Amino acid sequence: MTREELIKEYRGREILEAARRVIGRHGFEGTTIDRVAEEARIAKGTIYLYFGNKDDLLHAAVIEGIRSLNAELRREDNPAAPPLERIENLVRHSLRIQNANQDFLKALMLETRLVAIVPGDPRAGELRGVYLEYLGHLADVLGAAMEAGAIRRVDPMVAAFTLSEMTTGTLRRRLFDLSSGAPEEDADIVLDLFLNGVRLTPDRRGCA
Repeated sequence: MTREELIKEYRGREILEAARRVIGRHGFEGTTIDRVAEEARIAKGTIYLYFGNKDDLLHAAVIEGIRSLNAELRREDNPAAPPLERIENLVRHSLRIQNANQDFLKALMLETRLVAIVPGDPRAGELRGVYLEYLGHLADVLGAAMEAGAIRRVDPMVAAFTLSEMTTGTLRRRLFDLSSGAPEEDADIVLDLFLNGVRLTPDRRGCA
């Protein structure tokens, strides 16, 4: 890669990171090219060298944002850890990362147009791909636990989707002011419900 290509790639990442910060503060409707340019400390015209219009910029910011969060979660994973510990760490790191990026993620929840898989939309495949990368990582962790006999065998992708929805649900609770607890408290709840379920067993009835 040439020096010019490196500079262009770096500047593109700077613009997308600035766009994510603006989205977190102002939402998608309130995000403008002017605000992103001001946040990135560049001329407005520079953004148009990389993105044709606001929708192109927002879509790229969403894709890059999800990829960045996926990469951060993978960095925190330790494949050598015992299966249940690995699942526990996965949930705790997911909620910590989610909490650190909650403004951006809340904006995604509120603007479904930019995160919906619409048939025929050329951008839908890219969005589906980054989401499947995330689910695939969860499924790999859960599948390893199944192979080790730590959790019962089910479809790993179904289990991954369920766990994903449970962790995302904690952010929705915050969005509606239904929770003010620390991410660690949310992680305890998610882990208990996911690993133990809600059905009372004879042993658990005796402990009640």
